[in-house]
Amino acid sequence: SSDYWNNIEIEKNKEWYIENGDFEKCLEYLNKNLTKEYLSSEKYIINFSNKRKLKIADLASGIGWTSTLISKLDIVEEVHAVEISKHRIGKLFEECIKMLDGRKDKIFRYLGSFYDLKFEDKSLDILYLSQAFHHADAPLKLLIECDRVLKNNGRIILVGEHFISTKLIIRRFIYNLIKKKQINFNFFEMFPPDPVSGDHYYRVSDYVFMFKSLGYSLTYEKMNNGNCIYIADKE
Repeated sequence: SSDYWNNIEIEKNKEWYIENGDFEKCLEYLNKNLTKEYLSSEKYIINFSNKRKLKIADLASGIGWTSTLISKLDIVEEVHAVEISKHRIGKLFEECIKMLDGRKDKIFRYLGSFYDLKFEDKSLDILYLSQAFHHADAPLKLLIECDRVLKNNGRIILVGEHFISTKLIIRRFIYNLIKKKQINFNFFEMFPPDPVSGDHYYRVSDYVFMFKSLGYSLTYEKMNNGNCIYIADKE
């Protein structure tokens, strides 16, 4: 899906295309859809600090709105933003720092893939992924790379993950049965990934399996908008 995220003509039609310094539409979108999720996740950064300064990586950072908000926390020493889209990590990111009055001196930007992080082993306290993890085609590969750069007793925070309830699974089964005349009990066939944006769909049990297979404890918080925050601690 990297072609989609790097298509600047498509990006120009989105709310977060702020190259011209017109922030109103982007701010309205963030406040309506995403800011509440970030604020709900912020406590999982703050309560992890234990009075030490944190080094955080914001993976698939987009235009950098989460990186910018994280940079404003006093307990944060450095924010390392990794993004595959050249125009997002470039000019749009710079405009975002202005829009949200971020701490530019704390923020470091990298154009690249979250499968191949250029950080040293065990060098980061927290890895933060907002609206990002479910875009990974190879989630276990991503987690293995995250585990490599995360300090012992570090934390991974996933924000904006789809919450697939039992009720939703039943509805999808009935829809397939009635509309498509299909009887299908395979979850991943019932909820296939989006071929354009790269969205993937996982159950809570899938997140638990992936993280516990790497030795992490996992808790989650369900949001009112139907999304979920996952907090994974390295044991």
